[in-house]
Formats: sequence, structure tokens, C-alpha cells
Amino acid sequence: MAPDPLDDVVAAAARHWRLTLGEQLAGGTRSAVYAATDPGGRDVVLKVPGALTDPIGVTAAEAAALTVWRHTGAAVGLVDVTFRALLLHRARPGTNAPWDPKESLDDLILVAAELLRRLWAADPGSYRFPGLSEVYSDAERVARQDAAYERRARAEPERGAAGLSRLPGARAAAQELIIGAPGSVLLHGDFRTKNLVRDTTAPAGWLCLDPLPMIGDPACEVAAFAAYLPAGLILPAAELLAIRAGVDAARARAWAAIWAVHQSAQAWRDDQDVLDRLVGSAEIGRLLRGPG
Repeated sequence: MAPDPLDDVVAAAARHWRLTLGEQLAGGTRSAVYAATDPGGRDVVLKVPGALTDPIGVTAAEAAALTVWRHTGAAVGLVDVTFRALLLHRARPGTNAPWDPKESLDDLILVAAELLRRLWAADPGSYRFPGLSEVYSDAERVARQDAAYERRARAEPERGAAGLSRLPGARAAAQELIIGAPGSVLLHGDFRTKNLVRDTTAPAGWLCLDPLPMIGDPACEVAAFAAYLPAGLILPAAELLAIRAGVDAARARAWAAIWAVHQSAQAWRDDQDVLDRLVGSAEIGRLLRGPG
């Protein structure tokens, strides 16, 4: 087996910061993430973006966002950065997602709203973060690629059809919402339950990590968070979180319809049948025609 070039980057970063590497942590498919100890004995995390189109740019953007958010008490702390790696404070205990599907959404919504308000209040500064309109085009491309993959992998040639059929309408709705946005802020860009971790030193008791930062409409971020919840909760959660976070609830519901379409098109979910029925509903059709 050929050596993984990412291993060389990890090793070089560990040498640079004189780290003692520990266990590999869950970092999704985009990064190699390791627990580590620095020369002073402090617990830290080493994060190296993986095989991306522009790993250096991704590293720089994440570092820039974490720098903007360093005093918000809502994001994991940045210790240092090189052109290809991030050294981060380690959240403790670092457990995920303050919500059990059998319980009320209230606790999750309160935590998410508190973190989002803190993130959005920060001045994004001079770094050139991508805009939502740029990112949206990439998101649609990914949805189509994911649909093709899931159809091949599962031998289900019609999987994701409900979402794919709605993608043109979702794109038109997104364009209208972007044009009519009442304001833009620095968005986390991947704000969902898997990226919320418990930290007893944080003001809200929780921190967010792994941003894919962009400039855009906060209602979009509310809706994207809701879209990763079970299908039956997507629209009510978007509305409730919007209210708690001080965002226009009608715009959040419209964005939630858009991201539900994307989720359906990606075709990976365990509740795919329920999601497809939602996406094919008259309510989603109405929301794609505009907030209200």
C-alpha cells in the first residue's frame, strides 16, 4: 500500500510544534485530527485538512474565522497555524450534541441560538471569506455527486429523485433569498450537532468547531442546522431556532426547504423515505416560491 501523503504533513506539523501525538480523533472525511500534548504538557488538538481542492486555502480560512471568533466564547480556540495545519485548544470533556432524539428540542435550540448569536456578532475583518452565492453553487454540485454515488453504491437508480427534481426550484429560491437578504454576517458554514462539543470553560458550556466559514444570511445558517435533524423536525426546528436567535422565521423556513431538498438529493439519510415525502410536499413547494 502506498504511503498516505497526509501522514507526512501530520508528522511535519508535530515536529514543528514539538507535539507528542495521541489518539486520532473523529474529524469527518475532510481532516486528520489528533489529540496531542505540547512541550508544556498542555492538551491540544492537531488538525490537518485532507485531500481537498485547496487544503492550504481551507486552513487559512478556518484560522481566519477562529481568529475573528477568539473572544466570542463560542468557537474552539486557535493556538497557532502553519500553511497546512492548525493547532487548537482541546475542549473538555468534548462530548457531542446536547440532545437526545427522545427528548425535547428545547435544550439543543437554546445552546445553538446562544452560540450563533455570539458568532454572528463578531466583525469579520479584512480576510476575504467566500460569499454564500459562491458556496451555494458548490453545495448543489456536491448534492448531485452524492446522489450519483449513493445510487451506484446502493444499486437504487431512483434514490434521491425527489430532491434532484426540486434542485432547480431550490436554486431559484436561494438566489432570491440571497439577493433580498437584509444583512450578512460571518457564518460558521457547517454548524450542526456533530460540530458542537461540550466545554465546561465556555460561557454557554458548549463550543463549535470545524467551520467552513462564509459571508451570508444568518437565516441560511439556522436552516442548515435544522436540515440535519430528523425530517419531521426540519421546518419546526428552523422556525424555533430563528426566533431564539433573532432571525426572520419566514426566511429561515424558506432556507430550510432549500436545504431539505439538498439533503434529499444527497440520498444518504436513514430517514430518506420520510425526507423525500417532505420534499415532495405542497408545503415545500410553497416555501420554495418565497418566504411568508
